[in-house]
Amino acid sequence: MSRFFALNALFAATFLVACSGVDVKPAPVNPTDMPKGPGLFSGESGNILDAFKNRDGSGGLFSRDVPELGVNAYLWKATLDTVSFMPLIQADSTGGVVVTDWYTNPSRTDEQIKLNILITGQKLTPEALKITLFKRTKDNGVWQNVQSDAATARQLEDIILTKARAYKVSALNKE
Repeated sequence: MSRFFALNALFAATFLVACSGVDVKPAPVNPTDMPKGPGLFSGESGNILDAFKNRDGSGGLFSRDVPELGVNAYLWKATLDTVSFMPLIQADSTGGVVVTDWYTNPSRTDEQIKLNILITGQKLTPEALKITLFKRTKDNGVWQNVQSDAATARQLEDIILTKARAYKVSALNKE
């Protein structure tokens, strides 16, 4: 192994000595210059940022355009506002999925709830909102899953739908 390093060091030293007499002046470089022409990642334009644009040349990753939500914006905002006191695991506006982590009410430390919320479309209707509520209680220091109350999930749906309608009315009044 040491023989390999010795040969490489000898080659590098020979190369440097051979090049020492050559006076090469690099061209002045402007920091704003970009190499022209196609590249491995940049495509035909030569600009690597073009690789992040849409095929039609618009928007893309670096666009200032606000992306459209995949679900009803009023339902989305109302859902996030309603569960804002709970820790979130996932919030995907394109798929309309909100998943919370277990939440313990400070006044009931022996009980926890968790929510899975699915918004299924662009319309502001009760059918576009599905809430699954999970509940567990602490029994002798161990958390046990228990049957959740369907009425509680319906009340939560009503709260979210009411907020969403209020947001829509407020937006229409601003127009």
